[in-house]
Amino acid sequence: MLAVVLNLVPIIYLCILAASLIYISVRGERAERACIIAITIGSLATGIAANRGPAWYEAEVGIFMVDVATLVAFVVIMAKSTRFWPLWITALQNIAVMTHLARFLKPQTVPMAYAVAEQLWVYIMLLILIVSVRQQRSRNASTNSTVS
Repeated sequence: MLAVVLNLVPIIYLCILAASLIYISVRGERAERACIIAITIGSLATGIAANRGPAWYEAEVGIFMVDVATLVAFVVIMAKSTRFWPLWITALQNIAVMTHLARFLKPQTVPMAYAVAEQLWVYIMLLILIVSVRQQRSRNASTNSTVS
């Protein structure tokens, strides 16, 4: 049963990512669109960079490199933005990078704990992006109705 659930996780994630990509691409502003593009590229590159063999049983050096590159993209987005949410996205990506460093320093970490700690943050990032787009649209709508 656990194996079935674990096999469904990537499919569920890709569906959530696709829905988020469509929503944010259509409704988001420049920073949100840049961020969802970075997340999408990072997610696809992670699939390519992952170790072949038993998942998460050893340090994922390829995924670490993808996560660092994604962190750099988020830092650039954060530096150019006047909004608060990029700070949270960057902080969450930093946690993902630090999770790899912890695994490098302590290789005997339980593989499932490493996997969960590494993958959890992207769901929260997507939620932050969706909420940010929704709030910005509401803010813009109320500003437009006040001006009219």
